[in-house]
Amino acid sequence: MTSLKSLALCFLAAAAVAAPDAESMKRGQAVYSRTCIACHQPTGMGLPPVFPPLAGSEWVAKDASIAVRNIINGMQGPITVKGMTYNSMMPPVAGVSDADIADVLTYVRQSFGNQANAVTADQVKAIRAATAGRTTMWTTAELGLK
Repeated sequence: MTSLKSLALCFLAAAAVAAPDAESMKRGQAVYSRTCIACHQPTGMGLPPVFPPLAGSEWVAKDASIAVRNIINGMQGPITVKGMTYNSMMPPVAGVSDADIADVLTYVRQSFGNQANAVTADQVKAIRAATAGRTTMWTTAELGLK
């Protein structure tokens, strides 16, 4: 099994050349509208103090495998975003394909004041395969978040 570290390095290298296209952004906005908007809001500002913002979030631009794992398995524990600590949980997002995850992450990473690389379905598929045995939510510490 390939290590997460080597997958992350491949993920970052591939993402460096994968700029978002208009269709991916459109599909990503649709996924965001049906799965993310209730908590993270139309503006990406979240609902303090429960749901953190994605807008201008310093962790949105980090290694996209963090967000992929968060969507697939969920996340729990305190996380500090833009100086505010949130101590909630995000459940795994059911019913989203690798393409959906890639599109929504591309949309989020290129919207709300964020400027990060696009994500591809192949990258999501690789992360999903590398973490296939995981049955619990990630903690913020495991994801390298504070």
